[in-house]
Amino acid sequence: MTRKLGLLVSAFALAGSIIAGGASADVAPSLLGGNCGATSQPFAQWNDSAAYYLAGNGGFESAGGWTLSGGSAVVAGNEPFYTHGKQDHSALLLPTGATATSAQLCFGLLNPGIRFFAMSPTGSGTVHVQVIAYGLLGALATLDGGTVAAGKTWAPSPKLSTTLSQLNSLVGAKSIAIKLTAAGGTVEIDDLYIDPFLAR
Repeated sequence: MTRKLGLLVSAFALAGSIIAGGASADVAPSLLGGNCGATSQPFAQWNDSAAYYLAGNGGFESAGGWTLSGGSAVVAGNEPFYTHGKQDHSALLLPTGATATSAQLCFGLLNPGIRFFAMSPTGSGTVHVQVIAYGLLGALATLDGGTVAAGKTWAPSPKLSTTLSQLNSLVGAKSIAIKLTAAGGTVEIDDLYIDPFLAR
């Protein structure tokens, strides 16, 4: 098992060195999760001291950088903790079946960690999270990030990640995209962060 993990790590390191020259600085992956931009501790008040970076337009102050379908839209209203900033005033609305897919993002090769805020205007809803891994020639795999239940008040999601059994799918990946789907009920999402150091 240790030898197999060592081989995986070596493969990731090689993949990272091969693609580093072709990937832009804001999406180039790092084996240890670094080089993804400035990080902060947005979930510290919920006993999570991990360092995260805000996904591109993860505050949903506009739809820029996101592909929206099925009635998803940026709407007025922010999560009440103003984790990203007091100036924020919008969130992402996902009616049942609607999706929102981010632009390609930087990540740590040994599992990206994802966390955001969610609530349901209808009182209850669920959001399915998928992680799309991209290589030099396009999408390599779509990994299951998990499902989050949303209630009638804003709350941080659990930390979501791909699992160790899916690591083989990420060999050669240079970036990821996050796909959010309202699996049941209408849901609002705000302030989506990524912890590129989750493997530590």
